[in-house]
Amino acid sequence: MTRTRNPWSAAALGCVWGLFTFASAVSAADGIRTVTVYPDRAQVVREHRMETTTGVGVLTIDALPARLDPNSLRVRAEGPEGLTLHHIETRTVHGRDLSHPEERALSEALQNARDERQTLTDRREAETLKLAFIRRLAETGGGSESGLPPDAWTGAWERIGQGATAVFREMSEVDQQARAVDAEISRLESALNALRTGQRDSMEVMVHYRALSPGATVVALEYQVPGASWTPVYEARLDTTSGQLEWVQRAEVRQNTGEDWEDVELYLSTARPALGGRLPDLAPWFIDITPPPRPVMRSEMDSLAAMAAPAPMAEAAVETTGFTTRYRVPEHVSLRSDHRQQRFRLDAQAYEARLSARAVPVLSPHVYLFAETTLEGETPLLPGVVTLIQDGQLAGQTRLGSLAPGAPLRLAFGVDDRIEILREIDRDSLGREGMLRRQNRLERGYRMEIENRHARPMNVTILDRLPVPRDERIGVELSPGGSTPTRADVDGRPGVLAWDLELDAGASESLRFAYTVTWPEEVEFVHGLQGATP
Repeated sequence: MTRTRNPWSAAALGCVWGLFTFASAVSAADGIRTVTVYPDRAQVVREHRMETTTGVGVLTIDALPARLDPNSLRVRAEGPEGLTLHHIETRTVHGRDLSHPEERALSEALQNARDERQTLTDRREAETLKLAFIRRLAETGGGSESGLPPDAWTGAWERIGQGATAVFREMSEVDQQARAVDAEISRLESALNALRTGQRDSMEVMVHYRALSPGATVVALEYQVPGASWTPVYEARLDTTSGQLEWVQRAEVRQNTGEDWEDVELYLSTARPALGGRLPDLAPWFIDITPPPRPVMRSEMDSLAAMAAPAPMAEAAVETTGFTTRYRVPEHVSLRSDHRQQRFRLDAQAYEARLSARAVPVLSPHVYLFAETTLEGETPLLPGVVTLIQDGQLAGQTRLGSLAPGAPLRLAFGVDDRIEILREIDRDSLGREGMLRRQNRLERGYRMEIENRHARPMNVTILDRLPVPRDERIGVELSPGGSTPTRADVDGRPGVLAWDLELDAGASESLRFAYTVTWPEEVEFVHGLQGATP
């Protein structure tokens, strides 16, 4: 609702977005024009057509969200020549003050009707008690009452019958009145629900101005409000025949800001205002032999908390600044303030994928199909859930971390049943060695058989691990005669080894993985070595 009224005397709040002193075309309708949703809030731009008068005045815009951030409020106006904005005010309007006079009248009438209905209920209960008493008189009259002579029975029956008739008549009348009152209650409830404002708190903005002449004016408000968010969700579709990987990006948008967004232009931004404009404070790092316990400072806690943090479809337009990305959802959309989830398609790309297989036989007997490609373009990917689809079949879900353009994108598309791997232990001995300096010695070896039953060559990576000592008295080394790993400390993980194989169609290969662990004789047990007791 918008209206023009005289200036208020309250203190000024907020800031003025812009001052315009030229005439311009007036929008055809009031309401929200554009919404930019961030991961934790929304920025709203709305316009209102109003009439300004000559001299000093106030333009009032109400029914704004109660959680609107006054510090984010900016205002601009386009109107008659000579129109200038002075300052703006905001105030919270409590829901009880918003009740329409008709709403209050309906509420009072509804309460009266409910009171009348209760009165009728009480009257019927009283008649029910009367009827119960009359029935007891009828059951105990006559022979059971020695004080009532037979010649008086007829008069007693007539009086009981008359009493019962009067009670039944009264009960029937009460029932008719109750039905009428029930109908009135139902009518009042329907009328009240259609009119009810909900009595929710809201915010009101007053824009103070001075105009040299009257005329139509368009007032635009821009503000931020919590209660809105968007989350990226992804879909990876792999075609193993062509090696094509289709990468589809969507956004799940929710909003419960307190105002409905009807027919708006929607943007989704990767910027994160929640992190603010403050770099986390880096405290000095002190070391000591016996350092005293140091309480965590409040500023450090705040800094850590800030860091935690089928049919073709139209795709969103992407706007990249080099630092953040903003998606423009195609067509205008409507989102009600009910926290309902709506999903929009943002982007879709096709990549040439390199297919391979990976296995961790020490943990699982299965081999997994992998597709690897490089993320192209200028838009980074935010963390989100990825649905994996292989050749039209659901392969599972995984979670993607942040990914920058140019980074490798590796996805596992479930178990590859056409590659088999068998891992078995072929040596496990524990003893002592040395003449002058005795030490314990553990030797373990495994044999792995890998077979490619595909009708195509496959690259297969086998992952295993060496024990990593944390004490310098423990020695670990690969045993001679085993298969030399292609890579060590894979992906920065100490002790993780990889054997990269190229298997032709129908081919198989054997690997032998063996290691030796030694430790002093006086050390009774090495934690982490299963079965390694002297």
